[in-house]
Order: sequence, then structure tokens, then C-alpha cells
Amino acid sequence: MRIISVLLLLLLSGCGYHTPGASDTWVGGEARTLYVQLFDNQTIEPYLENYITDALIAELAVSRLFELTENPGKADVRLVGNVKDFTESATSYGKSDQITEYSATMAIAVRLLDKNSSDIIWQKSLTRSEDYLATINKNLQLEGQRLAAIRVSQRLAEDIYASMLNSF
Repeated sequence: MRIISVLLLLLLSGCGYHTPGASDTWVGGEARTLYVQLFDNQTIEPYLENYITDALIAELAVSRLFELTENPGKADVRLVGNVKDFTESATSYGKSDQITEYSATMAIAVRLLDKNSSDIIWQKSLTRSEDYLATINKNLQLEGQRLAAIRVSQRLAEDIYASMLNSF
């Protein structure tokens, strides 16, 4: 048992993965104040801009690399983005070709802009999907899609934050 513990410890310490700390850097360089602008929604699906912006703010709020501000004038850099696409597609079928599961997919583009010049410091395009169950009740179906969109937004926010760290 002791050997397994030591091997596990060596394996985890050697993989390079770690949680962000004070010695990490990010794509914003010396910028310490960040403003997250409400995403643009280029789809016909309502509220996606709110889901991704809220999830991103929640994800970035725990960072020790910068401080979030609600005032764009006080920010060193601005994070802006847009929801480029949102689709749902049937992924699983039951007996008599009845749909039993859907997949919600969201594609976004995000950019980090310099406060003074609005030059692009960093940019990334990301896509994530989440499956949800089909149901006969249309209201439950829409609620499943909404919850899938929220989960996709949370995962995209995690991806954005991880991509912004230079150490990963």
C-alpha cells in the first residue's frame, strides 16, 4: 500500500498539472484589473449571453492573478466575447425511432483587449456540448435545454480561464 501511495504521489507531481497560484502568469501580463463585458448573442436562442457571462465572472472571481471590476473605466483590460452558434441535435433514439437524448452545443469567441488601444492581447474560439434527456412534455424539454446551456457555459468559462493561464 505504501508503494502505491508513493507511486501515485510521484505520478501526480510529475504531470505538470497544478492549481493556479501566486507564481503563475496570465495572458494579460502586468494587467491587474479586468472588466468582463456582457457577451453578444449572435443566435436566436435567448439568454445565452447571460449564462456565459455569469459563468465566466464566477470562474474568474476566484483568481489571484487579477481583480474583477464592474467599472470598465477602472480596468486595465477588457474581456469581450460573443456566442456565435447554439445548436441542438438528437443524439440517441429509442424504440420506433423515438428521440431519447439531445445534445446542446455552444460555440463562442472571446478576446482580451487592451484598455487604452483596444488592441487584441489574446483571443480564442471554443465549443462545448452537453447531453440532456428528451421528454414528451415540451416545458420539461425546454428546461432540459436551458440547464444544458448553463452547464455548457460553466464548462466554457473553465476552458477560458485555463486558456488564459500561461503556465498551463
